[in-house]
Amino acid sequence: MELLLSRTLLYGVLASTGIIVIGLVLMSASGSTGYACDSSGDPSSCLLSSTDVTTQLYPSSLGSIFSGLLALKPFAVIQLGVIVLLATPVVRVGTSLVLFADEKDRAFVAITLFVLVVLIFSFFVVPSIPIFKA
Repeated sequence: MELLLSRTLLYGVLASTGIIVIGLVLMSASGSTGYACDSSGDPSSCLLSSTDVTTQLYPSSLGSIFSGLLALKPFAVIQLGVIVLLATPVVRVGTSLVLFADEKDRAFVAITLFVLVVLIFSFFVVPSIPIFKA
């Protein structure tokens, strides 16, 4: 059980790292993020500036990230890597839930299910709460 859980984390982090590196290579090769940011044309000025960048310039939803992936936009590829990294612990908790259920350990199934519900709540419900919007 512990080997499967540790490999889940390892493979998730490796996949995420690989995806992010591919995005960085695409960005280096093209010299662009794939999105229009400002009039200077320098992608680093968009990524490193402290000015407010409107949400229309970079993908801010799963659908817009998917569209960017289909167009091989480097920034969308990097964002996919970050999403994979964020999803890795959630997959680990889900795997733990299945393994505890297979062992018929009700106490750990309940605890793990609670943790999974809190994680899913924090990803999907908390961002829609006005006080947590940036």
